[in-house]
Amino acid sequence: MRSLSLVIPVYGNDSDDMLRQILGHVAGLEACAAKLDFRLVEVITVDDGSPMPVEVTACELIPEGVAFSLLRNERNRGKGYSVRRGALAAKGGWVLMSDVDESVPLTEFAALAEFADKAMACGSRSGLEDTRPLHRRVLSWMFSLINGTGLKDSQCGFKLFNMAAMREAFERLRTERFAFDVELIRNAPSVAEVPVKWRGGQRSSLRVMRDAPRMLWDLVRIRASTHG
Repeated sequence: MRSLSLVIPVYGNDSDDMLRQILGHVAGLEACAAKLDFRLVEVITVDDGSPMPVEVTACELIPEGVAFSLLRNERNRGKGYSVRRGALAAKGGWVLMSDVDESVPLTEFAALAEFADKAMACGSRSGLEDTRPLHRRVLSWMFSLINGTGLKDSQCGFKLFNMAAMREAFERLRTERFAFDVELIRNAPSVAEVPVKWRGGQRSSLRVMRDAPRMLWDLVRIRASTHG
């Protein structure tokens, strides 16, 4: 069976409660993966220097035989840095990345697994009802328009990486914050955009006034340094 690692980047004062909630659904992911010839071997949580550090260090919520580890960044480095750290530490041949608020149910892994032969399978909210605030939807539309990936939704926090094909891209990843997806997509040997069920994020660590200018600058740098 193909081995699978789940990587969950975490940041914020409410991280413990949200982490416990998503970990309670790992058994469902394990069962889903087994039906598709995948074996879930571990869950890796990366705490990105939360003001109140995550305290979930050993979890009875995940199935027996699935390892659990918590990595802590000494300071807030960004979602990209955290996902990179978790992916490169993973033992699985495939890495599933999920946001801690589980806006996309973990069992939607089944949709991405159909494209496990691709270097990267990106969950997409395209075509679904979008319940985010208007300014967030406009920002997302503009971001997708100018990022050069060709994807309608590059920023959904649910992605599957084939590490045999993506390890080099992760090792080269230099974008530490929210635009990291774009750099990975542009460096991936092959990409599939896959519609997934999306139930609306409970919260986001993205702060538009603070992060939008930084994301745009990252896009300029990424487009200057990557192919495509």
